Amino acid sequence: MAQDPLVGDAGSTYAPLTPVPDARRAFRTGDAFALWFSLGIGLLVAQAGALLVPGLSLPHALLAIVIGSVIGVVLLALAGVIGTDTGLAAMSSLRPTLGVRGASVPAVLNAVQLVGWGSFEVIVMRDSADALAKQAFGFSMPLIWTVIFGLLATLLAISGPLSFVRRFLRTWGIWLLLAGAAWLSWNLLAKHDVTALMRRPGTGEMSFGGAIDLVVAMPLSWLPLIADYT
Repeated sequence: MAQDPLVGDAGSTYAPLTPVPDARRAFRTGDAFALWFSLGIGLLVAQAGALLVPGLSLPHALLAIVIGSVIGVVLLALAGVIGTDTGLAAMSSLRPTLGVRGASVPAVLNAVQLVGWGSFEVIVMRDSADALAKQAFGFSMPLIWTVIFGLLATLLAISGPLSFVRRFLRTWGIWLLLAGAAWLSWNLLAKHDVTALMRRPGTGEMSFGGAIDLVVAMPLSWLPLIADYT
């Protein structure tokens, strides 16, 4: 019987349709923690949280964040369990259910949404860097920032997730993220009256259910990928 060219063999470097045995899984607990913890406090997440106010009051926004995060993370973790049990990447695990042609549809859609998310993240980083440069140095160069962050994103994609996590996140990247989160928190507490912010009513531009949906969407955006990292 002819071998499926997509399956490969157990000794190949990468065969997406071949289950990866436990002994060959390179991602460990520390790697997974560094990756998902950093994604939980990243700039994109903070940007999404800022969308909840002033439509909601701050207490309602915080409650929506807690509820939405729990729902989204539980669903995401369940998808990760499938990857752990099967040893397959997310898109590969769909093939037994949907068939060869059927599984190609979510694979293509996943590629499209990844391009969209990647572009959105480059835009967020560009706008943030440009705003900081304008405030600190008085100049604006959005095109240059777009090229810089686009090249960095491409470099990270080429180097692979394991290299990125172990060489960057686990060594000093996660500390940089924590420092940034601490700086933002200090600015909030030092320069604003938190008590007054908690008492300020929402404008009603966003419903509580809509806020929960937005928060749930953040972890669920990783649903088609989490099995790849388990």
